Amino acid sequence: MSRVRQRPTGSRRTPVKPGGEGSGGRQLPMVPIMMVLAVLVVGGLIGYLIWQQGKDPSDSFGSAVRAEANSDPSLPGEYVNLPEIYDGFYSNPEGANTNAHVTRDMDYETEQGLPPTGGAHWGSSACGNDPDTAPSFCGPAPWGVFNDPWDAETLVHNMEHGGVVVWYNTTDEAAIADLADLVEDRLNRRLIVMSPYPEMEDEFIAVTSWSRRLLIPVEDYDRDIVDDFFDVNERRFNPEGF
Repeated sequence: MSRVRQRPTGSRRTPVKPGGEGSGGRQLPMVPIMMVLAVLVVGGLIGYLIWQQGKDPSDSFGSAVRAEANSDPSLPGEYVNLPEIYDGFYSNPEGANTNAHVTRDMDYETEQGLPPTGGAHWGSSACGNDPDTAPSFCGPAPWGVFNDPWDAETLVHNMEHGGVVVWYNTTDEAAIADLADLVEDRLNRRLIVMSPYPEMEDEFIAVTSWSRRLLIPVEDYDRDIVDDFFDVNERRFNPEGF
């Protein structure tokens, strides 16, 4: 005779009550929680804006003023003492300063040498993408590589926005092509504009940021030296937070 195996009458597992309506479980009140979170986020944003408005406006320029005055010889490029040249530091509220917007040609060569590294510059309107059709006294230029020259007064504005300017006056097409390749490769994370500059010394390349200038004879061109300048000096001076 075969035996009939009986199932146990009880489960070895501890019963678990399912959550949900009618089960006796408790659901979190999601709508009130989301409302509370939204209020906290909005309140935090309002508090941040009030804190920003209450700050001393000069605080936002403190790091820029220090960068402008930093003559550390270990930084790439030679230091150009703009506050001494222009009798005042960046955004000096007492009068003379290094960043005035003007609608006239500047004599950068006499004031600080070429190419310039700061000083009064143009900024009366947006420039568009073509130096030949740009409005008078416009600035800054768009970031990128250009085959036609921008006015120096326009490109100084790019440096005020934390950028680096690559200038060249050479017939060495290989050096120009390599520079352009380097700049285009860095544009996704760097503020750089490259432009010919016939006013500078023949067969030279220059890289500038605010108060810093690196002059390179074309025969000594080395992309690693230029790239190091990008890494150290791009946005080192950045008063407007670009």
